Amino acid sequence: MEWNELYSPVTEGLLKKEKHTFVGYLTAGYPDRESFFRIVRCCEEAGLSIFEIGFPSEDPYADGEIIRRAHQVTDKSIAGDLEFWRRLRRTIQAPIWLMGYEADLVRSGAYRKLAEERLIDGLVLPDCSNEQRRTIAGQVAEFGVDVLGFICPPPSDGKEAAVEAHHEKNLFTMHNFGVIYHQLYSGPTGIANTSEDYLELLAEAKRESGAYLFAGFGIGTAQRAEELLNHGYDGVIIGTAIMKRLAQSEEALYAFVRELADTVRSVK
Repeated sequence: MEWNELYSPVTEGLLKKEKHTFVGYLTAGYPDRESFFRIVRCCEEAGLSIFEIGFPSEDPYADGEIIRRAHQVTDKSIAGDLEFWRRLRRTIQAPIWLMGYEADLVRSGAYRKLAEERLIDGLVLPDCSNEQRRTIAGQVAEFGVDVLGFICPPPSDGKEAAVEAHHEKNLFTMHNFGVIYHQLYSGPTGIANTSEDYLELLAEAKRESGAYLFAGFGIGTAQRAEELLNHGYDGVIIGTAIMKRLAQSEEALYAFVRELADTVRSVK
């Protein structure tokens, strides 16, 4: 399979236009429905390139405390409200990557309805298996929707056989997905992380794959984003730090987005 068959025209067009890309996470409908639409519009104006929108979840177990709190207060009826998602598509021009858990987004079939109406451009499915992701990718490709693959370091306490199996999963992702989310550490989102343990896996991914590589998890500052982009990533995905600023105020959020956008654009 050619690499240009592994990602949608929307993603390919954006990533060819912008040398580096800034993806920002917001929980759908947070802090409330009306405010959410104003916030996404203002974030786009501030320079956010791709929106990763969190699909409402009863149990966002892989997320940290800040994002879990947002899910707790979000109106869960949004999940099945197609008009909400249609309005989101009308509100912003930027690509929309929908992040959701298998129990909420996949089992309900919501991902397929949203893809068929072309209301999303990508699916971020952290707790699905590689096989599930490839199956879903085949189902939504005709609607121009990407499914991101995931790579991450092995658990630090893993035995040799488990580490080898983990490495095989990473290789499968490198060879089968056109857009890859590199989790910089294993564990819940929102943990500060400044180590360079990711460099070996990044180098392997660049050798093995022609995919676009995005770094995520523990990126809390523009300086950290700049460091990662200089090491060779095509983009950065920032979630908890954005939601933390939003919890402070909308003004704090927009200032942070502008700082990140300026930094990302400045990296050669």
